[in-house]
Amino acid sequence: MLEAITDTFTALVKDGETYVFLLPIYTALLLGEQIAHKFLSPRPWNHRDSWANIAITVCYLGLDVLVGKIVPVALMAFLYVNFRVFTLDFGPLAWVVVFLLHDLAWYVDHRIAHRVGFFWALHHVHHSSPEYNMTVASRGFVVDNTLLSRPTFYLLPLLGVSPFQFIAITILTNIFGIAQHTRLVPKLGVIDWLFATPSSHRVHHGSNPKYLDRNYGEMLMIWDHLFGTYQVEEEEPIYGVTDPINTYNPVLIEVAGMRWLARKIGRAQGLGDKLRCLVYPPGWDP
Repeated sequence: MLEAITDTFTALVKDGETYVFLLPIYTALLLGEQIAHKFLSPRPWNHRDSWANIAITVCYLGLDVLVGKIVPVALMAFLYVNFRVFTLDFGPLAWVVVFLLHDLAWYVDHRIAHRVGFFWALHHVHHSSPEYNMTVASRGFVVDNTLLSRPTFYLLPLLGVSPFQFIAITILTNIFGIAQHTRLVPKLGVIDWLFATPSSHRVHHGSNPKYLDRNYGEMLMIWDHLFGTYQVEEEEPIYGVTDPINTYNPVLIEVAGMRWLARKIGRAQGLGDKLRCLVYPPGWDP
């Protein structure tokens, strides 16, 4: 049975048909969370925000498949075949190495997305929701939801990570990433210290000053501990961005980050400060 499941998973990944199992998993997680919410939470469900998130997901799904996966994976394959420094096999130890490299690359790219003005303008969409549930997991800017805004990932094929290994790990971590966007799972003690649990990731979505730019890890908290960005959840965060966008219109949600960056560049005097708006942290003002 396990062998049959593994063979099916491998075949779907190789054929680029991962949506066959990802969409049912995603749908089941969303429905399961909303049903559980009715029984476990006194807080009303924000249907307008959830539908805005789902509308955004549907709109860029096709572009994500065509531009966000095919083109970057083709580039990764080219780098892997022609320029890799190492070759990793498919044994258990190699998969552990691939997982750790993937998780570290995610941490670096995620931190860049928060600390570089241009990349924050792309990533802003994901953080602009005042809610925190599994529909928020797929709320993202069209480009930010692709690999085109993940520069560190392109180092992985040079280190011997094959495109198949990359896609397989990405699928598993994406499912974990959807499940961590929920209020329903409480704090889990030492587990929160080790892994990017819902509690750890709730901190990341907080706009409270002490929660800003914390807990970047996708699966592990080890990188946050090593690089000084870990923060335990104390009180429940105030979700969203520091300057709320106050809209459920999917189009306005999508362009909010770029409008923020355009206004900032417009205020800057001189070419030097305008360029700094693109590379300096979002909190910097010209």
